[in-house]
Amino acid sequence: MKNPPRFADLLLELFCAPHLLEEVQGDLYERYVRDVRQLGVAKANQKYILNVLGFLRPFAIKRQSSEYSSPEYRTTFFLSPVMLRNYLKTAVRNLTKHRVSTLINLFGLTLGVTACLVIYVITNYELSYDTFHPDSERIYRLVGEAQFGPTGEKHPVGFPPNAVPLALRQEVSGIETIAAFHSVESDVLIPNGSQKPKRFESRRRTGGNADIIVAEPQYFDILKYEWLAGNPKTALNDPFKVVLSEQKAHKYFGDLPLEQILGKEVIYVDSVRVSVAGIVKDWSQPTDFTFTDFISFATIRASQLKREINLDQWNDIWSASQALVKLPKGVTPDQLAVPFQQFSRNHIQKEVKFEPGLQPLSDLHFNDDYQDNYSRKAHLPTLYGLMAVAGFILLIAAINFINLATAQSVQRAKEVGIRKVMGSSRKGLIIQFLSETALLTLVSVLIALALIKPILSVFQTLTPNGLTFDLLSAQTLLFLGIVVLTTSLLAGFYPSWVLSSYVPALTLKGQSALTGGQKGYLRKGLIIFQFAVSLVFIIGTLMVGRQLNFMRNKDLGFSTDAIIEVNTLRDDKSLVLAQKIKQLAGVERVAMQWFPVMGQSHMVTKLKYKGKKEVEMDVSAKIGDENFIPLYQLRFLAGRNYMKSDSLREMVINATYAKALGFKRPADAVNQFIDFQGKPYPIVGVVADFHEQSFHEKIGAVFLGYMPRQAKNIGVKLATKGGQLSDLKTTLSSIEQQWKEVYPDNKFDYTFLDESIAKLYEKEQKTAQLVNTATAIAILISCMGLFGLATFTAEQRTKEIGVRKVLGASVASIVGLLSKDFLKLVFIALVIASPIAWWAMNQWLKDFAYKIDLDWWVFALAGLMAITIALFTVGFQSIKAALVNPVKSLRSE
Repeated sequence: MKNPPRFADLLLELFCAPHLLEEVQGDLYERYVRDVRQLGVAKANQKYILNVLGFLRPFAIKRQSSEYSSPEYRTTFFLSPVMLRNYLKTAVRNLTKHRVSTLINLFGLTLGVTACLVIYVITNYELSYDTFHPDSERIYRLVGEAQFGPTGEKHPVGFPPNAVPLALRQEVSGIETIAAFHSVESDVLIPNGSQKPKRFESRRRTGGNADIIVAEPQYFDILKYEWLAGNPKTALNDPFKVVLSEQKAHKYFGDLPLEQILGKEVIYVDSVRVSVAGIVKDWSQPTDFTFTDFISFATIRASQLKREINLDQWNDIWSASQALVKLPKGVTPDQLAVPFQQFSRNHIQKEVKFEPGLQPLSDLHFNDDYQDNYSRKAHLPTLYGLMAVAGFILLIAAINFINLATAQSVQRAKEVGIRKVMGSSRKGLIIQFLSETALLTLVSVLIALALIKPILSVFQTLTPNGLTFDLLSAQTLLFLGIVVLTTSLLAGFYPSWVLSSYVPALTLKGQSALTGGQKGYLRKGLIIFQFAVSLVFIIGTLMVGRQLNFMRNKDLGFSTDAIIEVNTLRDDKSLVLAQKIKQLAGVERVAMQWFPVMGQSHMVTKLKYKGKKEVEMDVSAKIGDENFIPLYQLRFLAGRNYMKSDSLREMVINATYAKALGFKRPADAVNQFIDFQGKPYPIVGVVADFHEQSFHEKIGAVFLGYMPRQAKNIGVKLATKGGQLSDLKTTLSSIEQQWKEVYPDNKFDYTFLDESIAKLYEKEQKTAQLVNTATAIAILISCMGLFGLATFTAEQRTKEIGVRKVLGASVASIVGLLSKDFLKLVFIALVIASPIAWWAMNQWLKDFAYKIDLDWWVFALAGLMAITIALFTVGFQSIKAALVNPVKSLRSE
């Protein structure tokens, strides 16, 4: 035959012409099959045509019956197990047939689902802190608002004066239970008969959370534990008693039965001997109350602990002082506001003013305003940001699926036409196409589950300690179900809706598939959205990186080179150790200090200047001996260093404090007197401003002086001139040897100053890593989608490219033709993303007192990077299409 009919025409005639329906049986069917073979159809298509005819034959015969044509029958048939199995088989065949798009979609969905799963594990863990306690909504921590002096600013504090909890219990009604407790830092000694006692180092010394507290008996009335041994009603009533957690009991006493551990002796703070009165089960859920040793509160007044914990103190506040409150049902913190104000007026009227308040237990893990020395704070906005990042990444992956599915729609038009001719409803077709999406999503989830543990181990520095993943938990299974369902609907609904809307009479003739015109506006809009999100991440990466680089390289006002801090046991032996270290050859200078010049720990106190105008203000204290200022190479603007002494006799202040006192020149402040704790001290020098806290805080007023009681740690400047790394290691080994001579039973612990400063920006470092990771994932998914679209675009325009090449078009012009449309979309995405990124980065930078500027070139660079990435992605396929021999592409014409 010269002009054989197309397969689409054959099917249209067979299933749309009523008079042929009855003939498709017996010999007539066989004759029709024979005629197909003689129609001149290419052999490659004959097998496919005949298989379709054979499969559809019984349905064509049955189509005439009224039973089959009824909506009830058709709904039941197309949702039956047989047809659902057929949907699955068809889905697998289609996915394997279109391997490139399947792999692209699978890769994108896997990245999106994995990111969601990892972020879910982290956020779910953080948000579950202390949510397991009975009546947790009625449990609060006693906090307050403190003011130092009549002119001082009020600021929130997470700890009350020592005398407050007991007085509140006696004077304020409306409180069901109140329990005071104090954290104690101490090594633990376990008597070992005639041998040397076993020593267990304090967990805080080794970098862990506080584990030892002195607690009132009511502590166990508020926070419920499972008691394994001992009487919970009497365990902490008497002095010199302790309750241990199960793990700590076995750590101290081995595998002894718990009942035999009761009565055993434990020694704290070298001489406080207590006996074990109870053992409780450790909590397995996330909690900030990680205490394991509970010493009875009555032990304070009966032992040397009263030297450190003054229970009658109203005018001083220390972070170790803590209290929990449980309110009766129906009572709210607002109802206690007035009684708390009256309580404050009755008791606290001196230098330090404190007004009690209540912090919900659910707020303790997230609120940085109320600091303490045991909880680990999580940044709630960061968790919400992580959730948003997970959502955007999954949305980008879904957009890839939508774009590629709609781009492929022409290739599946005939399949839709045949199914509709055979009686498939639009609902059935939608289910078919959604099943493909669901299958792909399910595979992505399975791959994500296999990757979750390796990823969590790789990003261990970004995840909280104790983070685990429990696949079989009800919450996790529910989350995975929601991810599969949401992703399947999000990615699959629109393509299935479009494909199911095809008109069979047109698709089977090879004409326009859609019921209406389509110019690809949705696809273009989705590409713009993808790259807008990617550009926001790119700009965020650049800005966060610039801020971190700024903080690393900005002059801090002091030297950090080869300086280490040696944390001692804060006793008189530290002076002996310092003298020994000074004599080592590799040591340049040694100073006794409380804290380094910059770090997380600092002290603020009230100072008063009585000059022409009295100035009283909060001032940060840097405590160290006469070697402290030379050790850190602080620069003098006027005066001199304070002299060697055995007590505080002179002060040095910084330039900011000198200005705050009203002195125009630093030299004018020298020889003036400052009142500290009721005594005047001369200012002998003024140093240039230096950063004592992170760049989040402005440089404030600072004074430097020597207080022997506080300055028990050691700062060491290592000699580095002409030295090698091996020399530093030798010096550190020598220092450790001296440590062992002074503290033979304690582990040597030191920290480089630059490392402790880096910890100030740990949150920012984590933010940078998260943003970088999110950026890489977003760009990768977007580029994979763009690559797929470019591939299909090149295939659809194969003949156009061939004609252009025949007419003399160059490879460069064809590459430009195929690339310019995508580059326009990237440029539009940049215009949309720039103001969003500017707002987001401006909000982030507001948290810094010292920061970079939002320069325009960052946005231009981000746009250039996105255009380059897009051009590289699209250009590969464009060049490949442009190099194809036009003879091959035009052969069928």
